[in-house]
Amino acid sequence: MKKVMAVFALVLGFTSVSQAGLLLEPYLSYEMGTMSGAQDGKTSGTGLGARIGWTAPVMFWAALDGSTGTVTSKPDVGADDDGKRTSLYATVGVDFPILVRGWLGYGLMNEVSFDTAGKVKGKATKIGIGFTGLPFVSLNVEMIKETFDDADGATMDPTLDNSATVLSVSLPLDL
Repeated sequence: MKKVMAVFALVLGFTSVSQAGLLLEPYLSYEMGTMSGAQDGKTSGTGLGARIGWTAPVMFWAALDGSTGTVTSKPDVGADDDGKRTSLYATVGVDFPILVRGWLGYGLMNEVSFDTAGKVKGKATKIGIGFTGLPFVSLNVEMIKETFDDADGATMDPTLDNSATVLSVSLPLDL
């Protein structure tokens, strides 16, 4: 009986799960959007980012979500303009037990530096959903609403809204 208890204790010791509560989630993304306001047109771009945060023992998590990437603005009138996007969001989310996760984010920093039009800054919010049924990766869709109202040396009218859909593939690591 002592041997059975020792084997049981050994097996139980190796199968217990330890969790530090650290979320590390790198991702690659592609954005498609529609801008309105001072200029109407389309936007598109690619991005590279990561969420770094804390996971609760029961489904919830909070993270800083930073990304950088390229963006192309295609206004209905005028020439196309390429730029570089930098964003930082405060994000909270829930990992549901049915292979789905969802999150909300508020933009702490959101700026685009266009090659010819200059730099614009503004506010942003996002809502996202991810499918986690594949091994190791999550397939995600986010809806982002941006309002640019600050021109830092920009030659364009800074009042510009962008509504974008972002498709991404991420590697959520719960360490």
